[in-house]
Parts: sequence; structure tokens; C-alpha cells
Amino acid sequence: MYIDGEWLPSSSDEWVDVHDPSTGKVIDKVPSAADDDVGKAVDAAKDAFDRGIWSKITPGDRANALLRIASMLEQNIGHFAELETLNTGKSIRQSTTYDMPYSVDNIRYIAGAARILNGDAMAEYVPEGTSGIRREPIGVVGVITPWNYPLMMAVWRAFPALATGNTIVVKPASYTPLTTIELGKLVEKAEVPKGVFNIVTGPGGRVGEQLARHKDVGMIAFTGSTEIGRRLGELGANTVKKISLELGGKAPFIVLEDADLDAATEGAVVGGIINNGQDCANSTRYYIHDSKLEEFQTLLVEKLKKVRVGDPSNMETDMGPLVSQSQQKRVKKYVDEGIEQGGHLLFGGKIPQVPGHENGYFLEPTAIYTENHDSSIVQEEIFGPVFTVLKTSDLDDAIKKSNEGIYGLGASVWTKDVTRAMRAVRDLRFGTVWVNDHIPVPSEMPWAGYKQSGHGASLSRYSLEECTYIKHVYFDLTGAVRKSWHHQIYGKK
Repeated sequence: MYIDGEWLPSSSDEWVDVHDPSTGKVIDKVPSAADDDVGKAVDAAKDAFDRGIWSKITPGDRANALLRIASMLEQNIGHFAELETLNTGKSIRQSTTYDMPYSVDNIRYIAGAARILNGDAMAEYVPEGTSGIRREPIGVVGVITPWNYPLMMAVWRAFPALATGNTIVVKPASYTPLTTIELGKLVEKAEVPKGVFNIVTGPGGRVGEQLARHKDVGMIAFTGSTEIGRRLGELGANTVKKISLELGGKAPFIVLEDADLDAATEGAVVGGIINNGQDCANSTRYYIHDSKLEEFQTLLVEKLKKVRVGDPSNMETDMGPLVSQSQQKRVKKYVDEGIEQGGHLLFGGKIPQVPGHENGYFLEPTAIYTENHDSSIVQEEIFGPVFTVLKTSDLDDAIKKSNEGIYGLGASVWTKDVTRAMRAVRDLRFGTVWVNDHIPVPSEMPWAGYKQSGHGASLSRYSLEECTYIKHVYFDLTGAVRKSWHHQIYGKK
């Protein structure tokens, strides 16, 4: 663990095994933080904040430190990509060409945007004084990241907090801590002051909850499941923490009768199995106009047959394993339930045997047609390469069904009709709506949820605002002893 500029084991000398999902083998061990370790990390972050060694330097100086980290990450993309693939099971192609370069771009955007935060112009809103706005750091931010995009989520959650002058304690997911630890080494090389960036590893039920309860942690930035998000909200309420939550999703994928079905099915495959299907925005509910249902299913299956499931370290592999054996069992259970609840298996659903990786946590990409809109595979977040095909009669029906669920993170609509596309954009209750695509989120745009997908933003300038307090500053312009409004106390004296 990285605490106050030092690399330390757990004070309890307990360790957590880290596995390669493609083989099931243990590849490393990381410390399992004791309560004392978490306390030390928070104390170090609070001391660094109170001393102003980070919060009171210029935004430009903070940005330059972050840019140094981005450059070092860019120079070591190969190493980080290999480690991310080894630890998560995602394809090396995705790690190399998307996750790592995108994370570099994220850092560079955040560093630049933080140099000038948006604010109101100073003005006279009462006759005798001028008012203005300051945005100031919150203090210590506890960052709790998920296992599906370990490095990227550390960047999305920690770097806006760093850029705006906060100090942080990062708790990576126990399954996938390795690239976060490597990121800590870059932070150290970039000469970020001791105590500003800290890493503690171990079970979320203990380490994450302690961060959420700690009186000196002013904010929790969490990406993960809705269930854990609710728990963190409960724990943080005791100290009235700011809680920024990016939670679960169940993205609808609406295909209207005028859509380009070749493009839509291409988007459906990529949107459904990106990151081995372990993405909170992956397309999971395909609402297809009934006049195009048969053709869509035929094209979808044809394209799914071309997906290469196998060794994630092979650049030719399209999809690797799920992150853990428990996740594999959980997703396979949803497949079985979906069929039991009236679904018809269109493709996949089996655990494949990958030569040399027989104990890996693989599952075929799976498509199920169902007319049971209340089934678990339609309503619940599966978080795997499993998606449902449903028919819809028109746009209004598709929007109504899309909005019925508890989640509101991402959605897409496929049509050549700009009027209907704009109506869908307006009426879909999701934080991101794509038209004729599914997944892209540039660094400049926010990633935020509606409903039980959370609140608060990652990426964009809004993520920077998320990590600050707003302070109203007032200047008297009169120099008078008695102001006009003092008559409320003094009357005419």
C-alpha cells in the first residue's frame, strides 16, 4: 500500500490473493489493510491538505504534475495494458488500443480543465456590495473503484479530486488492484507531495466502509453496484459526507423500422460484449420494431458467431473471461433463469473450453429472445455478455419500457428520422443517450446517471465541480459604518 509517500504492508500482515481470470491461478498478493492502515492513510491525506502543500499551490502547478503522470503512463502503455489484461481478463487489444490511451487523454483533459473552473462573474446583487463565487476543494476524498475498468476508474474518480486540490485515499477493487498500485508509482515519480495520493487495498466490506464512516473523509467518490452505493450512502450520512455515485445500468438499445440494421447489429455486438460484457453501459435490452425483428435476429447471430472467445493476451481475441468464478456462476445463472422464465436462446449460453485456459472463467456471448418483460434478464443488471431481444410496436412503446426500470445510465436509439431521434433523446430518462451508436464518451462529456444509477458526474468539467465546495464571497463597497439594511436592528437611531 502507498501511505504518506511510503510503500507498506498491512499492519496485520494479512494478504489478499490476486488471480488471473483466464486461468484461475494466483498471480500476486496485495496487503489486506487493517483499520489502523486506513486510519494512517486518512491522517496522511488530512495532514497534507491542512498544510496546503497541494490545495494551495496554483492550478497550473497541480496540472503540470498530472500531465507528468499522463506522459509516463503513455510511455508505459504496453506494461500497463499487459498488467490490466492479466488482472481483469479483458482483451489485450482493448487494453492497448482503448483503456490506456483513453485514460491518458482523460488525465490530460482533467489537468487542463482544472486550470479555469467555471463561475459567475462578480456583480452587485445588492446596492452596497459585490458578490462572487469561489470553488474550493472539499478536503480528503475517499475513492472506491470497481474491478471492470481498474485504471480508468481510478483516473475518472481520483484525478478530478486531485486537480481541484483535494487529497485522496484510493481503495481499488480486491480482484483488480495491480494497475492502481502501478499508478501510485507514477504519482511518486511525478513528485506529487507525500500524503496527497494514498492507496489502501483489501476487502470493500471493511476498508471501503471504514472510509465511508471516517469523520475526516469529506467525500466518497464511488463507482460500482447500486447495492454497495446504497450502503455507502447510509454510512456517509452519519457525517453528512458528499457522496458521488456512478452505479449500475441496464441500457436499452432501441431499433426502429427505418434503422440501418447492418450498423445496428454491429453496434449491438460491440455494445453488448465490450469489456467482456462487464460494463455498466453495455447494451442489454434490444427493443426491436416488430417489422424488423426476424432480420435483426438473423444478422445478430451471424455476427456473434464471428466473435473470438479465448486467451485475452492474444491480440486476435475479441472477448476474454469474466473477472472471477463467482461472477461466471452469477452470469450463467441469469442465462438459465432467462430461459426458465420463457426466453428462447438465440445464441451462446455455454461455458467454452479454451485450450490452455481450461480453468478460466469464460462464458460465450449470449442472446436470448423473450416476451417476458418482467423477467430477471430484462429487469436486473447481469453485468456479463448476456443480452435480451424484445419486440416493440413503436417508439412510444420502446421509450415507455426503457424507462420502467430502476436504472438510468446509458441508452441508444437507432433511426434515420431526426425528429424521432430528438424525441427519444428528450424522453429517455438516462444520463447519456446515443443516436446510431452505443458506448462512446469523450473526455469532455459527463458520465452521469439518473435514478438508481447514481448521481454526480465523472469526466468533463462537471466532475471537477463535483469535487469542490461553492463559497459565496461578499465585498462591501461603501466603507460606511452603518449599512442601509442595519435599520432592522437600529431602526432610525
